[in-house]
Amino acid sequence: MNNIYGNQCKSDNIFTQKARLLQSMYRVEIEEKEGVGPTRTSKRKYGNMITGGEVSGKNFLMKETFEYAKERVKNRKNGETIDEFRLFNNLLSSMPMAFNLFHPLMLLLKQNPDKVTLAIKSVFKDIPVFCVTEIGLEFIPTPTEKYTKDKSAMDAYIKFLDDKGDKYIIAIETKYTDVLGVNEAQKCEEQKQMLIDTGLFDDIFKGLLIDHKIKLTQIYRNLLLTERYRIVEGLKDSYSVVLSPKEHPSTEEEIRSVTTYLKPEYACKLSAITLENFVDTMILYLPEYYAQVYKRFKKRYLEFGRCI
Repeated sequence: MNNIYGNQCKSDNIFTQKARLLQSMYRVEIEEKEGVGPTRTSKRKYGNMITGGEVSGKNFLMKETFEYAKERVKNRKNGETIDEFRLFNNLLSSMPMAFNLFHPLMLLLKQNPDKVTLAIKSVFKDIPVFCVTEIGLEFIPTPTEKYTKDKSAMDAYIKFLDDKGDKYIIAIETKYTDVLGVNEAQKCEEQKQMLIDTGLFDDIFKGLLIDHKIKLTQIYRNLLLTERYRIVEGLKDSYSVVLSPKEHPSTEEEIRSVTTYLKPEYACKLSAITLENFVDTMILYLPEYYAQVYKRFKKRYLEFGRCI
């Protein structure tokens, strides 16, 4: 069956094999030729790659999302790490997936904020969402010197008010097949101290971090960015959420590697929600036009049973 859908990758784990094949099937369904990847200079073709996506917009589920992606690339701010080739041509990438997931909500928020708020409240049941005020993508707070002094970014974010009018943020890391980075950034001693200064972690963690027995990996940097944003912006509270498929092989372990060291009162600071749960909730609560977008999202990204 795979030959019909183009070249696959022998080194993929079992989950990534299914996800790559599902995106290869999607490419055939939208009648796009197999492209090279994963970078612009790559020589090998893969079933999950298309060519000329920056013109066709075929990596996006809505024309408006494609237009927004072009606008973000054109008006890239200094320090933004948007990979244009990946965004437009890699069907497997979590970056265009995040655009497909959150840009429809950005549009609907302008038209019907009550519907968006209801849907978001239904996903994040343990977070005091009363009124969603803003949703965004690929966000690096600037100037970076005020925050984490590096290029850490939020894949997506949701700002909201509670019933007393206090301000909050949910910072979201979207993953499809990605594993949160295990490498530590260079020259990160200052960021390590910032993480300790948040007061979120127990004394065991502080000792291990200072003794270099815990690395400041991506999941810690993401949490640090969220907390620094809360502190600098004077928010009531903040939350970091990892959004990935329920079959994702490493999300649970990655979350546990951090929450083990959080003080009990801050256990809610970092959590995981499945993409299936998020998408099904959008289908249930959003107006029909937008519900149809998320039904297409579900078929494209989450119907892994089609790959058996």
